[in-house]
Amino acid sequence: MYRLLALDMDGTLLNPNKIITPRVYQSLQALIGKGVNVTIASGRFPASVWLHGKHVGMNAPLVAFNGAVILDASTGAKIHGYPIPSAAAQRIAALGERTGSYVHFYGYQELFVEQVNAMNAAWPLANVVMDPSKAHTYENYKDQASSIQVKPVGSLVTFAKTTSELLYKATFINEDSHLLDELYYELQSWQEFTLTRTGKRRFDVNAAGVSKQAALEVVCRSLGISSDQVAAMGDYDNDVDMLQWAGLGIAMDNGSDEAKKAANAVTASNQDDGVADAIGRYFQNLSV
Repeated sequence: MYRLLALDMDGTLLNPNKIITPRVYQSLQALIGKGVNVTIASGRFPASVWLHGKHVGMNAPLVAFNGAVILDASTGAKIHGYPIPSAAAQRIAALGERTGSYVHFYGYQELFVEQVNAMNAAWPLANVVMDPSKAHTYENYKDQASSIQVKPVGSLVTFAKTTSELLYKATFINEDSHLLDELYYELQSWQEFTLTRTGKRRFDVNAAGVSKQAALEVVCRSLGISSDQVAAMGDYDNDVDMLQWAGLGIAMDNGSDEAKKAANAVTASNQDDGVADAIGRYFQNLSV
């Protein structure tokens, strides 16, 4: 019945150590071998989405930046992109500056930051395909990590005004949860953005109309697949739209209350190979 499986990454495809476990990997391999289309729908960089998709051998266009980019599973090349308009990016940067909040912008392969710090310098290494046999150091993963560049640009307000780069996503990070909520609701009131909470101390900003669901609709049209033939799996608020839209929405047991409410079913946690369990249950009793 289901011709496409769409997987969120963090908290879903990846276990708490950011690894695709052997059982999940083998289940996906078996599913792809039976001719089912498998894709990722993630908030991560296109490079990270492509590296993980390539590792598994995924066979459908991949979704990155919460739906702002759709890329080719074979080559990693951009098929579609939905950037934040320049004027809107300037408003984001100005709000961050006015409130003293940390903000960064995402280009296709670049993380644009005001200045490099310990947190953002680690971003490329956090996006690699993890190998449990290798220490998580830049030297061990430099071939992958070098696909994402962290670029300090000084004032983000000036950068947003003058850059010719396409900016697909922004992220606000603040340890003050009350201030973060205020920023979220202010941006939401402008009605020119799609906002998604991706953690207790952060949220993402995309252009209006961008979502995992919208991107998957584009993917499905290219494959001749209807939404009722899609199974989608996720764990957090930026997965809610695709879980509600898919013929079968599956939330992880480690997922947020919002994700679980949006889903038709709940599978085991990402620590307990929930993706493999769901494949065995909903795809012709295929189990590994």
